[in-house]
Amino acid sequence: MKRISFIFMLMLGSIGAAFAQISIVSGTWERGKVETVKLYNIAESRLNEIASSKIDDQKRFTFAFNADKEGFYAVALSPATVQNRYVFYLKPGDQLNLKITADSYELTGENTAENKELCKWHDFVLPLEMKAVYFQKQNSTYVDFFPLLDEKLEALKTYPKASTPNKKFNAAFEDFKRNDLLSIAVNFIQTPRSAHPVGEDYSDYYRNINLPALTANTSLLNYPRGTSLVLDSYMTKKRADNETIGSYAKYQEMAEGLLVGANANLIANDTIRGEIAVMLAQSVKTLDNLDSFRQKFGKCIATESQQQRMKDLENTLRKNVAGEMAPDFTFPDVNGKEYTLSAFKGKVVYVDIWATWCGWCIKEFPELRKIEEEYKNRNEIVFIGVSVDDAKDHGKWKTFLSNNEMVGIQLFAGEKAEESLSKPYKISGIPRFILVGKDGRLVSGDAPRPSSEELRPLLEETLKAK
Repeated sequence: MKRISFIFMLMLGSIGAAFAQISIVSGTWERGKVETVKLYNIAESRLNEIASSKIDDQKRFTFAFNADKEGFYAVALSPATVQNRYVFYLKPGDQLNLKITADSYELTGENTAENKELCKWHDFVLPLEMKAVYFQKQNSTYVDFFPLLDEKLEALKTYPKASTPNKKFNAAFEDFKRNDLLSIAVNFIQTPRSAHPVGEDYSDYYRNINLPALTANTSLLNYPRGTSLVLDSYMTKKRADNETIGSYAKYQEMAEGLLVGANANLIANDTIRGEIAVMLAQSVKTLDNLDSFRQKFGKCIATESQQQRMKDLENTLRKNVAGEMAPDFTFPDVNGKEYTLSAFKGKVVYVDIWATWCGWCIKEFPELRKIEEEYKNRNEIVFIGVSVDDAKDHGKWKTFLSNNEMVGIQLFAGEKAEESLSKPYKISGIPRFILVGKDGRLVSGDAPRPSSEELRPLLEETLKAK
């Protein structure tokens, strides 16, 4: 009997230990009409969904999950945009309680010392974030943003270091603050404005971006889209130094120079270099070009994870080439007329997935217009633009189309974007381009951009196919 009781107590202890590992995130989302909130862990600077919660009629959401790894997590609506994304720090068994407000968030109820520090920091940078990230709410330009940035940089000199009982967090938090401020500052430069700085207009902060210091360790991989932040910071510094970036092709060329070119010494950490290589490889759209990429940059791949993701990319390219049927979708145009992808069977279809807030999407428009002009007399090809702006921004989309004289068939996905595009086409970021053959099968679910030299040959090859 004693032995049975002892075993039972061991079982209870094991169950108790398992429950002790469960972390709970709960709160209310009081901003806009939102149906689902998601929780992401941050690994290799990528946001990986680990939980999803429907918002109930009292605007509440809850995540209960096994936080087997201590570190930074994000509560967000999507991994693709910095808007509506908040970063927290969780350990096994932690509780996080918060309220998403109209412009920010507040901690409520029981919370850890780490997340109280993160909340204080967010309050500190919120005035900058509102101008840089939520630019559609505030008509801000560098004229008012740069003085505020300089003011915050001065205040940062006396901003206290974290002194929580968690020494691991305290050390990580110092890098997080640096990365977060840089992300906000760079995001301001990359988003649409009514006036843009040139040369001496820039705050010295941008000219003083120190890439070797930024990449001295792998802390950027614990920050959302940290790998992209390396390249975006580099390009922003170039702009501050009065260099012209121009098209995405130029961006790609300069980025590749950081891997094996004259500026390779600016990346101090080999793992970061490998992450940049894997990220740049995502723009490769054919197996032949992937082989060329590996010959040039293969030596940059540093970890097993990076090697596996390169293999996954190869498998994806093989899958696209194999010719699966393109997942169908139906969306309305500006007049409410609905268009269905499969209705264009018999024609080649080039689809541009974009949004009015996406800077890199907008940068592709001039090249896209050139291609549309070249093929305007070819009845066997159709160009379709699909906006994934939030449903509430339908009016902004219509205004954008009018102001920018957008051509081709322009559609609005709205609330159907997730189910009809993001999931079936595995879209985690934009701009994204899709090429469908005359038979309705995918030529590529992640086709070359208009600015890419790969696109025209692929279009011609697809048009010749029967």
